[in-house]
Amino acid sequence: MSVTVENVLYIGDNIQLVEAVLNLSQPASEQSENTLSHLLHSHELEAALAKNSYTHLICERPLSFELTDRINTNFPLLKTTFLSSAHSSNLPEPEPEPEPQPTSMHELLTDEVKIILDFLTIPVYFKNKKGEYLACNRCYADLFGVPSSQIIGKKVGDFFPENLRDDIEEIDQQIFNDPRVYFYECKLQHANGHVRDMVFRKESVGNGELQIGTMFDISETNKTKYLLEKEQILLRATADISTELVFFKDLEGRFTGCNKQFEKFIGCSEEEILGKKDEQLFDLEQALMCQSQDQQVMSSKLIYLSEEYLTYHNGQRHFIEMKKMPLLDKNGDVQGLIAVGRDITAHHLLQKHLKIANVVFENSKDSILVTDQNGNIISANSASCALFCFSQKELLCLNINAFNSDQHGADFYEQVNFSLQENKNWQGDITYCDKKGETHFAWLDIYIVDHPAEGVSNRIYSFTDLCHGKRAEEKIQFLSKHDPLTGLFNRIALFTRLEDAIARAKYKAVPTAVILVDINNFKAINDQYGHNIGDQVLKSVAQRLRSCVSEKNTVARFSDDEFIIIVDELTTEKDVAFVAQRVAERFKDKFVFGNTSANLSAKIGISIYPDDGMDIDTLLGNAEKAIRRGKAKPSNATDDNLSPANSNEMKHNKQSGNITDYYFYTRKLTHHYRQQVKFENQLKQALLLDQFELYYQPQYDLHKKQIIAMESLLYWNHPEQGAIMSDCFSILAEKSGLSIRLCLIMIRKAALQAVTWQQSAIQFGRITIKLSLVQLSQASFIADLQLILKETQCASQWLEFAMDEDVFKTNSTTVHDNMLNISKLGIALTLDNFAAEFPLLYLFEQLRIEKLKLAKHYIQGEFIADAVIKSVTVLAQGLGLELVGDSLQSVPQSSFPITDDCANQAKYPVNPMKATEATFYLRCNKSKGNSKRA
Repeated sequence: MSVTVENVLYIGDNIQLVEAVLNLSQPASEQSENTLSHLLHSHELEAALAKNSYTHLICERPLSFELTDRINTNFPLLKTTFLSSAHSSNLPEPEPEPEPQPTSMHELLTDEVKIILDFLTIPVYFKNKKGEYLACNRCYADLFGVPSSQIIGKKVGDFFPENLRDDIEEIDQQIFNDPRVYFYECKLQHANGHVRDMVFRKESVGNGELQIGTMFDISETNKTKYLLEKEQILLRATADISTELVFFKDLEGRFTGCNKQFEKFIGCSEEEILGKKDEQLFDLEQALMCQSQDQQVMSSKLIYLSEEYLTYHNGQRHFIEMKKMPLLDKNGDVQGLIAVGRDITAHHLLQKHLKIANVVFENSKDSILVTDQNGNIISANSASCALFCFSQKELLCLNINAFNSDQHGADFYEQVNFSLQENKNWQGDITYCDKKGETHFAWLDIYIVDHPAEGVSNRIYSFTDLCHGKRAEEKIQFLSKHDPLTGLFNRIALFTRLEDAIARAKYKAVPTAVILVDINNFKAINDQYGHNIGDQVLKSVAQRLRSCVSEKNTVARFSDDEFIIIVDELTTEKDVAFVAQRVAERFKDKFVFGNTSANLSAKIGISIYPDDGMDIDTLLGNAEKAIRRGKAKPSNATDDNLSPANSNEMKHNKQSGNITDYYFYTRKLTHHYRQQVKFENQLKQALLLDQFELYYQPQYDLHKKQIIAMESLLYWNHPEQGAIMSDCFSILAEKSGLSIRLCLIMIRKAALQAVTWQQSAIQFGRITIKLSLVQLSQASFIADLQLILKETQCASQWLEFAMDEDVFKTNSTTVHDNMLNISKLGIALTLDNFAAEFPLLYLFEQLRIEKLKLAKHYIQGEFIADAVIKSVTVLAQGLGLELVGDSLQSVPQSSFPITDDCANQAKYPVNPMKATEATFYLRCNKSKGNSKRA
């Protein structure tokens, strides 16, 4: 442990030595705090002590006894060290003559200095250039267990082990060649036998003639550091092995750490997560929820507990039990928070299933009893109490054998038990006795439920009272119309429902479709796994087919491995194509039965009333013909009008042997709707690959004939077809539910381009984005818009939205609210394709509409264009609005005076331009725009 020496007053000539000693006595972090004052003579000593609060006095000059007594009396807390025992007389001290400064550091190593070194509690030594020890203190000599005198004149090799000699000697030479402070860390065995971690501090002094060094014991520091690192490793390993979500945040809500499970939740590594906030990792709604929780925890300093749904990066929603608590420092101030989330989705679903099962159990019309493996009743529903005339409490005290009837002998019950052991279930007619001893008839289903982990089993008895003819009649009615295995409609019900569907289609003059689904190679399932497994597969197929259609449509089992779907009252043929596509998608998932799974495929044939048939037999026959055409087609054959690329795709599908495909009775329809589905899939892929680009077209003030905005147009850079205008895929995007995302992509790209042009000092006015009724009908549109403006740093006055008249015709409050909020954000609105179809003038002031964009067909032809533009110009000027268009090519010169700036029509672009071309065009027209605005 070192002694802190601060605020020292030194009187003498060896100021360099005192400075070195004081620096060595302090830790490296505190050396800058030492204060050393220097006097050459003692006649100003008392004045200096009275002026400053010195803690130490080191005096190398002789002082009078009288002066010494006054210092001890007036400054009792001052620690004094007198290096000279001589005192002068009581006469006033004469003015001292300047003494010569020492010529080398050898003159500094006086006996007094060596005495001071022994008072230091850290090892200190001095060496010459040859590496010989000139002086050291007692603390340094104790390291080697020898007196200081035995070290003087010797070298490192005489005391240090061989593994340290070369390094120390090399550093000793470098000190004199490169005068700076050197540090060297090593392990050194103390004379007492303990191995300690030591750090050498070396530097040259005295004009580079001597080396002064100190040693610091950092064993305890290293031990603490090792224990801290070990604890951190253990904590990290504990967090990573945990199945719970663990993460840390600072006061600003930034992530400062997380475990492996949280990385899986986010979908990226911890390095990518650190420093980010919730809005950079989650959707806006989830981020706002998390931030609200964090603020509550850090403001209240209380633990937060909740159960909530969180969406993982793969889109799956999990039910999480979240616990957050503040991280407090030693003063109780909040420095952040730690959160632990436990995924309780399975438990939550189990509880829901148990609750549902309990409701079904209690409200079932069948009498249900549950017994243990010995037949003792452990559970009974309300219906069983009514059936057997026992209370529930009485039933729980009985054995199942209490209901046995004399009409069944012992052989019957032995046969039932044998069947249960073999098949785990039994069903059949049975007679039973109630509490009154009366005999009744019932249909009994028995199931065994095994619990392998506990080595026990339960039996479930379900009694259906056959004495009630109504229940029996209901079952008979159901079985008369439904397939007993799958629960789907049977052939009889199919023909009846198809006949009704044709009648409705004929009356309403709408098409109706018949879809025939034929499972490929189903016989192989029966042959390989048996008929029981085959039945399970058919049930699974039936469930998947039901999920592909709405309740108004019909799903029926047509034969062993064929199913029929009736799609009633079609809007267009495309609707049935999408149903067939959904069926094909459902066959992509494996069919699981027991511990086995298998891939199945099917062929789907489609016929449409009235084009492909007017009656049941014709429609069903043509659907079968469509399937036979698909099966009989060679693997390298293609449909009519298929392109070479599509034929290659078909060839691959047929060779794969596990492709579910659909065929219309008409080959042209098959090809058309496959292309539609393919195009839709390509559009979805384009969103993932960001294949969209904005083109720009100048928007002109038709009166001033100058650029006032850049209209944005979305193009799809199709990898095969090149740039495709949005008009070619907008309808498909809207029907596929992709138009909302495309609109947001368009706004974001326009905002980024506006920021780029603004930073480049390019005058573009505003960027116009076209909005449709679909986008404005979204309740989240304003929130998405504000998020884009915030993330891109785009000012609202750099954008404007254009809308057709049909937007204003809607009565939707959401659309009206969104338009009002757009105006409140400061974004300009343009009425596109303006005409006199609808009285919109009352909305102009309310929505802050600034421009009227005239429809293109109103400016075709000299006379009509001239009349329309003049009349609308008067209207626009009266309302204080600008009249704009996306071209000046067709505007007649008679409408406005011809100016020199716009005499050359060729300089106005007609076709939309890429961003680079638009930038060049704006730069070229920069001076023109400035002069006109001036």
